[in-house]
Amino acid sequence: MTGERGDALRVRFAADPVSVSAARRFVTDGLVSWDRPALIDSATLCVSELAGNAALHAASTFMEIALQPLGKAVRVSVEDDGAVPAAVVAPRATFTDSPGVDGFSIDDQPTTGRGLAIVSVLARDWGVEHTPEGKRVWAELTEHEPEHEVADPRTEQVEDQAPSPAALPPGWALVRLAGCPVELSLRQDEHLDELVRELQLISADRHNSRSRALAAQIQDLLISPAHARFTGRRLAEQAAAEGRDTVDVDMAMPHEFSTMVRRLQQAVTAADELCEQMQLLTLASPPDIRELRAWMTHELVAQIEGDEPPVSWADWLRGKA
Repeated sequence: MTGERGDALRVRFAADPVSVSAARRFVTDGLVSWDRPALIDSATLCVSELAGNAALHAASTFMEIALQPLGKAVRVSVEDDGAVPAAVVAPRATFTDSPGVDGFSIDDQPTTGRGLAIVSVLARDWGVEHTPEGKRVWAELTEHEPEHEVADPRTEQVEDQAPSPAALPPGWALVRLAGCPVELSLRQDEHLDELVRELQLISADRHNSRSRALAAQIQDLLISPAHARFTGRRLAEQAAAEGRDTVDVDMAMPHEFSTMVRRLQQAVTAADELCEQMQLLTLASPPDIRELRAWMTHELVAQIEGDEPPVSWADWLRGKA
């Protein structure tokens, strides 16, 4: 592998389709910080295809997105921890028209299964590495890459490596929910899902303007931070499967998410008021879930806006006593 791992920007997301847009944002912000805007279109297209494959087809729990400078080129990679082998990484067999053939256009190709072929055409080189946990698919991109035919990926076996810490673009933060209570975290996430489902159902009721407005507000606020929420959920589910009571939840996100989280907390509080007034069938959040959400909101805002160290759930409760 060319270059040093320490040179790269990298982040871990849940291997879920909601993380694909966050992967594009991560790559875009990294390239902007390196003053490489000409590569944004190709790099975001490649990371969309690779992250989408990891989320949908790799049977993976998490994926690591990395962006690495290589002289005039950059390398975009997506590593997954799924059981689907590296041998399946190959361009679509029917994507065979050569860029040299008159009338060839990537835009004219069928969308289903064309992703890896597009990556191959866009990249000066690409490949797949067998890792101890799964596989890493990478593509090296340069400006003004000459057109070339679809090529199979280079394959390599890599040695086990210590996990790399997150290295984020400017304007991003890594938030840690230290000692997050596993069972309570999963309960509050389930309660939020129930609330959103009911608000979605009643949002069509023209005579319930307050609920309709609240439904639209909560849904809008949940779209952008969805990758962070799903990453936290996966970590809690993994901890529950291992029989742990608490887990440290690390979530990478752009700084503006702190504002969204504050607004989401206000909207959920307003929804709880509707529940208490029996305008919704969903039960209002019990006190322990409200306390957990207050802690989570405080931690995200304090760490992003104030660069403060994490306060664990246990320490938060002791401080409130």
